[in-house]
Amino acid sequence: MKVSIKKFPVNLNNLLSGIIFFIVVGFIFFIYSIDFSSLILAVVLIAYAKFLREMEGFPSYINLSLIGMIAILSSLFTVLYFKISPYGIPAIGFAILVTILFGNLEFSLIFSLFISFLGASIDGGNFNLGVSLLIGSLVAAIFSLGARHRHQVIKAGLLGGAAQFITAFIMEREQSFFFLSSLDFSLFTTCILSGFVSSIVVVGVLPIFEYIFKVVTNISLLELSDFNHPLLRRFILEAPGSYQHSLVVANLSEAAAESIGANSLLTRVGAYYHDIGKLIKPEYFVENRISYKDIHKDLKPSMSKLIIINHIKEGVELARKYRLNPRIIDFITQHHGLTLVHYFYQKALGLKLQGENKEEYRYPGPKPQSKEIAIVALADSIEALSRLLEEPTPSRIKEMVREVVKKRFMEGELDESHLTLKGLEKITQSFTHLLSALFHTRINYPKDDRNNKSAKDKEDKS
Repeated sequence: MKVSIKKFPVNLNNLLSGIIFFIVVGFIFFIYSIDFSSLILAVVLIAYAKFLREMEGFPSYINLSLIGMIAILSSLFTVLYFKISPYGIPAIGFAILVTILFGNLEFSLIFSLFISFLGASIDGGNFNLGVSLLIGSLVAAIFSLGARHRHQVIKAGLLGGAAQFITAFIMEREQSFFFLSSLDFSLFTTCILSGFVSSIVVVGVLPIFEYIFKVVTNISLLELSDFNHPLLRRFILEAPGSYQHSLVVANLSEAAAESIGANSLLTRVGAYYHDIGKLIKPEYFVENRISYKDIHKDLKPSMSKLIIINHIKEGVELARKYRLNPRIIDFITQHHGLTLVHYFYQKALGLKLQGENKEEYRYPGPKPQSKEIAIVALADSIEALSRLLEEPTPSRIKEMVREVVKKRFMEGELDESHLTLKGLEKITQSFTHLLSALFHTRINYPKDDRNNKSAKDKEDKS
């Protein structure tokens, strides 16, 4: 439920979950006599990230409360119940988890500050512990940012554990940095094992958090990009034309996403699945036609429009059947936005049909809600129009790309995508460059006169 307070929208469910979280945590801190300063720090960090920085992709209060509660309970159980050294608090694991889930290094820093400060408070305000946990967490977060393979996650955990140990070794006053004989192997084992074990646990629980938080990680995206995925295999075999179209859209979209610093892997995988709904009636889409017969010729424009628009609904049903992540389903529902099915609307106008409403020929939307989906939406239209160019010279391609981007921008289709004008210019240049390379001209090779002459002599002799 949402309300507005002084023109600021407030989600009451999120607000309520945040209040309950702090009440419960405050009670836990009181029971175990933990310094409340870490809880105050959490409030300050959330306010900074949410309102001052206005951090993009900031998790909801419900998700924050859940992961925060798990972090607090894990830290308490590590020290108070399992009687493990405070250096075994899984700060490294939570830094990796947050980094992979949200892909935001700044938010990882904020969360690492909180759990490091929490660890120091649990151990009676141990400053050395807090600093070592923070350094280890930051190193692990940096090396896990953009991780696409599980071994990269484990490597980040080991490096984080090593950084945590080195920091603790230097800061512990009773130890001398210059004598290896003073090396505390118990501390070394605790830090390394903490990083290693927590990274393995993160790999195991990632699918659960992806489902709960409605996010998709690079590791899952790579699995979805495998062309042996059952849904992609069906797409290749049953709608080969639409599949080839999606491949080109994916290539265009990935390069454009890289040019503006968006998630290129998410963009590519979203492009693979954006037209998956065409599997249901592939013959009604021109790229899948084998014969020259126009199957829409004998249909009313309203019926043709319904079939075309329904590929969105059918795509969502297929995606849910094959349990695709909600972030991928967003590409299916949003890549057409609220645009007009222009061809069949013009056909209806040409036939002078009565009672035809323009709004009925629009896709249901919503408009693209992210940069990645907006890029795929633009690439989808541009790839289709590029096939209509009779002479695809670089200048004509550039003009066509700019016209599509300008039209989508003027129609307001990109208003909710967080794309800037500078970003649109980079995307336009990227599309133009790739399409120009795709439609490159070839050299007209001269015929081999010697081969032709010898063939003609043999023919004469025979």
